Amino acid sequence: MTDIKGLGYVKIQTNDLERWRTFAFDVLGFAEGSGPDEKALYLRMDERAARIVIVPGETDEVVTIGWEVRDHAGLVRVQEAVEGAGIAVKPLSVEEADARRVEEVVTFQDPTGATIEIFHGAVLDHSPVVTPFGAKFVTGAQGLGHVVLPVMDFSGAFDFYTEVLGFLPRGAFRIPAPP
Repeated sequence: MTDIKGLGYVKIQTNDLERWRTFAFDVLGFAEGSGPDEKALYLRMDERAARIVIVPGETDEVVTIGWEVRDHAGLVRVQEAVEGAGIAVKPLSVEEADARRVEEVVTFQDPTGATIEIFHGAVLDHSPVVTPFGAKFVTGAQGLGHVVLPVMDFSGAFDFYTEVLGFLPRGAFRIPAPP
């Protein structure tokens, strides 16, 4: 059993912010969210100020995956499990938590090199969500729903996410590495 209750947010870096803006609003149907970085694009789909944050950068890649736990005790249990697996965990400052609109957050690199954040206490935005298509968010308590991680060591990543973070196996999509 895991203390992680859902995917809270994803931060993506891009070298073409306008293309992301068009894709997010005109294709995916996100509403515009809000946040502290004037250069970033905040994408909203529910009571959170933003579920996806797009920031300008040199490359196109996922830079942070934020997993939500219920409370401080859950965060501590996940932190202890990760540290027990030999991975260093860094608590972020109050200012860094505020920028993410959460109460408390820790960060670490998973075995594949992905930056993972574990947080609790998301700040809610109770203003109406107005999407271009009038769509409603449907995953509810599961947060964003899912994230796809490109990994070369599938077994190592699978073991980390199931044995350390406590995720349940639900099937996987594996693409063999090119020859």
